[in-house]
Amino acid sequence: MVPTAYSGFMVASTQASAALIGLLFVSISIAPQRVFGSEAEASRQGLALSSFTALANVFFISFGSLIPMLPLGLFMIFPGAVTASQTMLLLQLLPNWRRERTLIRGIALFMVSAVLYGYEIAIGVQLWQSPSNTGALTGLLELLLGAYAIGLARAWELLGAAHGRGITFAAFEHLAALLRRPVHKSNESASPPEPGAKPDDRR
Repeated sequence: MVPTAYSGFMVASTQASAALIGLLFVSISIAPQRVFGSEAEASRQGLALSSFTALANVFFISFGSLIPMLPLGLFMIFPGAVTASQTMLLLQLLPNWRRERTLIRGIALFMVSAVLYGYEIAIGVQLWQSPSNTGALTGLLELLLGAYAIGLARAWELLGAAHGRGITFAAFEHLAALLRRPVHKSNESASPPEPGAKPDDRR
């Protein structure tokens, strides 16, 4: 169990993550074929997996931290390992991402998730070795906030929000657009006529 100073955050986090998971289930159940159907886009499947994994991870860590006498560090390693293995499933969508031209976004999604859950396992090891390490406990709370950010952002995109609204994805997509931009020759780079301008009719 976490110290009293941290228990308030964990209680609120347990309630919030449970409510968000329920809302995610409801939103997907409205049109499940868009996510789990045979014709579902790989990007939607990746978003659903990433969102649910992040929120479920937060829920189990927050809820488990309230169990008396439970070694939190050792407990954290198991959800971290499970969510990391679930994140590896995103790699199965690589061919679909390539076909749908969302490869860069998919790889970025995988990398952010992998770093987050790897950091979670590292914090779990620290707390296992030193349960009273307040620095590791504070890092745990920051990690949970990061997991919330990932889960909510992915759920927002899953509901139909425009892709690339985040700073990271916007940077990746801007770079991809620059790489795909055709190179024009100098004699073809003349500026287009101003709007409203009429061609010269003089013979």
